[in-house]
Amino acid sequence: MNVEATKLELMHLLLQVKKESLLTKLKNVFEEESNTFYSSDISKLQERTEASLKAIEKGETRPITEFKADIDHWKSKHAI
Repeated sequence: MNVEATKLELMHLLLQVKKESLLTKLKNVFEEESNTFYSSDISKLQERTEASLKAIEKGETRPITEFKADIDHWKSKHAI
């Protein structure tokens, strides 16, 4: 099934939902997905960059191997 067909199917199902609790859960899923790093707006990305640069200046860094392990762990929990 392609993406457009899936969207149409989901819209059809969504229009039939009667339980507010289910709608709330679905809304939360969408909000969580939109809060990922790669969908941040430019101002939030700039804030994170500035905070990172300040941390580097203070010597608050960690080994690259630890960073890579964190990335691998993150990837295992997300569809990448």
